[in-house]
Amino acid sequence: MNKINNDIIKAVLLLILLLVFGACSSGPNYIREGEKKYIVKDYFGSIEDFNREIENHPSNDSAYLMKGKAENLLGKFKDAVDDLSKSLDLTKSFDAYFSRGIAYLSLNENENAVADFSSAIQLKPQSDTAYYCRGYVRGLLHKPQDAISDYDKAILINPEYQTAYVNRGNIKSDIEDYEGAMMDYTISLNLNPKDINAYFNRGYTLKLLGKKKEAISDFSSVIDSTPDNRDAYYLRGEARMDLKKYKDAIQDFSSLIKLNHKDGKAYFFRGMSYLKLKNKKQACADLTKSSELGFVDANAELTKNCKSPKKLKHKR
Repeated sequence: MNKINNDIIKAVLLLILLLVFGACSSGPNYIREGEKKYIVKDYFGSIEDFNREIENHPSNDSAYLMKGKAENLLGKFKDAVDDLSKSLDLTKSFDAYFSRGIAYLSLNENENAVADFSSAIQLKPQSDTAYYCRGYVRGLLHKPQDAISDYDKAILINPEYQTAYVNRGNIKSDIEDYEGAMMDYTISLNLNPKDINAYFNRGYTLKLLGKKKEAISDFSSVIDSTPDNRDAYYLRGEARMDLKKYKDAIQDFSSLIKLNHKDGKAYFFRGMSYLKLKNKKQACADLTKSSELGFVDANAELTKNCKSPKKLKHKR
């Protein structure tokens, strides 16, 4: 009985030794090394390791997958499509479909991107990110209702998906559902009060709805964070003109001129604001400068409001 037990123990020990030495003699683990380099953003180094793994084990779907993901991050989208397709030929996986969808999107192959994100969703129906990405691409394809539906699903899965609210708001604004867009922007700002794009888009929507005071507040938030945001100055200046706050509007157009002294449009609107304040001398100086810079609307105002307007060649 003891001899039998000893023989069994020896056999087990021998098997363990074979496994240990077998593992030691199998060579480097290129997948593991490649993943380490991928994590520290050494994507070129990781690709070299994944290539070595593929040379040794051509049927390793994970090597193709990881190589494709690294190529995506390096902007090598065609190479990524090739490698991710090889991974999918071996194994259908969410990661490979999703990553190839990103590559197709980056190549502006939007129909292919939608197909891959759809396949990813089939494998992982609770992926808020896959719905978000498919919604984004459907927006690019001018399919607003499909895009909104995908953003709805992403938000249902993850009610705090802040950028999904912003993008859904953008689509709603495009189809002139301004009230719905404003609600989405407001929710997004409750989730992330520092999102400058959400402030800008909500301000623009409020302006379209005729809510000029609220729009000015949002554009001011944008300018406070990004003082060189030319679009925000223009829109705030226009809203201030609409509210007959001409002195404040002049400040905005003056800021634009400081950012670009060849901005004929800014000179024009500042000149029109000066006209409203009956400062004809400064108004005519600005309108003249605007005309000289090729802003064609200035000439009519010069003829109407200023003496002896110069005949100037205008850019069209």
